[in-house]
Amino acid sequence: MDTPRVGIISHTLVQQHHLRQVIEECGFQVSVVWLLEQLIADIDQLQKNDPVATDIWLVDVDTFSINQTSSALSFERWLFGLSQPVIFGEGSTYSAGEASFQSWVRQVKAKLLRASSHLTSQRNPKPSANIVWVLAASTGGPEAVKQFLDAIPADVGVAFIYAQHIESGQHQALAKTIARSSHYRGCMASHGDKIVANTVTVVPSHQQLDLLEDGIIVIRDRPWRGEYRPSIDQVVAMVANCFGAQSGVIYFSGMGDDGMNGARLMARRGGKVWVQSPDTCTSDSMPCAVKHTGCVTKMGSPKELANYFTHYLKSKMTSSAL
Repeated sequence: MDTPRVGIISHTLVQQHHLRQVIEECGFQVSVVWLLEQLIADIDQLQKNDPVATDIWLVDVDTFSINQTSSALSFERWLFGLSQPVIFGEGSTYSAGEASFQSWVRQVKAKLLRASSHLTSQRNPKPSANIVWVLAASTGGPEAVKQFLDAIPADVGVAFIYAQHIESGQHQALAKTIARSSHYRGCMASHGDKIVANTVTVVPSHQQLDLLEDGIIVIRDRPWRGEYRPSIDQVVAMVANCFGAQSGVIYFSGMGDDGMNGARLMARRGGKVWVQSPDTCTSDSMPCAVKHTGCVTKMGSPKELANYFTHYLKSKMTSSAL
C-alpha cells in the first residue's frame, strides 16, 4: 500500500512532538499538524483541509474538557463525522523520562499499525486465505523451495509464507524468482497487505512481520529477536497462532536449529510439520534438528513433499465436503 498519511490534533507542542516521532518511526507520513487551541480559535481551518490528504487521524485531546462553545461543538461534529479511521489518545502530556513513556509509545504504534492495516483491507476486498503454510529454509533453501512450488498444481487455494535466512536486500530478487515457473505469484511482504490464496509471500529479514487475526500483514519497525534473520521460530509460531489446524510448515535445506520451537507450537495447535529428507539437502542440520522434536509427520524430497501436499489437500477438501 502507499505510505499512510496521518493527521495530528493535540493539546500541546510536547504531545505533537512525540506523536510525530511515533508516526515517523512507523514509516508513515505526517500530513497535517494542528493544536486544538488553534482550531477552536479558528474553526474555519477545518473546512480548508483537504479531506483526502489524510488517511488516519491521531487525536490526543480530552474532548470532555473542551468548553462547549459553538466552535468546540463544530469541531466535535467534524471529528465524529470523519470517514477516515480516528485514533484517540489520553489527552495528557507525556515525558520521555517517565517510566510509562515506552509503554505509551508501543500502544500508539500498535494502534497506528492496526488502523493502517484495516484501511488497506477495505481498499482490497479480496478475502484472506483460509489455509496458510510456512516454507522455511536456510542454506540451499531457494533451490529446494522452487522445486517444491514448481510441482504444486494450480489453484489449490493455499497461501505460502516463505521464511528464508538471507541477507537484507536480496528478498525482492527472491520474491521475483522463487515462483517464476510455478502457478504461484511471488511477492514481498508489505505492511497492510493480505495473505491471499495462490501466492508466496517472502518474509523480510530486516524487519519483524506479524499477522492480524484476519490475515493482514503488519511490518514492525524493529529487528527480529535472536540470531536468525528472519526468525523462522517466530514466523511459524505466528502462523500457528493465527491459523491453527488450517496451517502447517515444511522445513527445507538449511543450517542451524532455527524452527524447533515453532515446530512444537505448530504441532500443539493442530498444524502439520514436515521436513525435507536430509539426504536430499545441501545442508541437513535444520531439518534434522526439527526431526528430533518428534513433531514431524512427513519427510521427502521437494518433489515428494509436493506430491504429499497435493494429496493432503485433496483429502482435506473431501473430508470437509462430507
